[in-house]
Amino acid sequence: MTEEMQNRALTAALADAAAIRSTIERKANHNQNVIGLHLTVVAAVAGFILAERADLRLLLLLPLLSAALGLNVVSQYRDIRIAGEYIEQVLSPAIARYTGNATIFGWESSYWKRKRDGHVAQALAMGLIFPGVSTVALAVTLPAVRNPADLLAWSLGAGLLLLLLAAWSYRLREMVRARRGLPPRERPAAADPAARPRQPDPAAPAGHR
Repeated sequence: MTEEMQNRALTAALADAAAIRSTIERKANHNQNVIGLHLTVVAAVAGFILAERADLRLLLLLPLLSAALGLNVVSQYRDIRIAGEYIEQVLSPAIARYTGNATIFGWESSYWKRKRDGHVAQALAMGLIFPGVSTVALAVTLPAVRNPADLLAWSLGAGLLLLLLAAWSYRLREMVRARRGLPPRERPAAADPAARPRQPDPAAPAGHR
């Protein structure tokens, strides 16, 4: 590779890294806004019920809200992690190779090594905020269920809570694996039909096998 081509490759890698970091920042800000919105709505609904002595069944709105916003936050966290891994595993080695300096552009690697415990704690905290709110709402409203419509709404909330718990459990397992330095789980590659040995057709004559 000529020096000019190397400089172009370095410029492209730096531009790619800058764009990815901008995406990470945007997704992190999005999560903060979603968490703030969730806590605001929860406080408003709970305050309205307490102040106006409203029907407790209004709390059945919270599992729906928590599931929608909580799953969105999980998805954004997953995207952030994937983007960080791409910078750390692909762009950082390429930039180090182009510049001849292995220590440059090592922020992602240093950050993940030093903040693994913090990420696990963050996942636990967010898990308490979203599934925790749904659990409390379902527990409080269960005695107030009076008719099939109430039961249907409560059952829907319980189903969404299970879905939310599954999503956050997966994130916690992923964080624990990262803390131990283990690679993320990957799906096994599908077998290539062309690579399978071809079996002779038992119905074909021997001369045509």
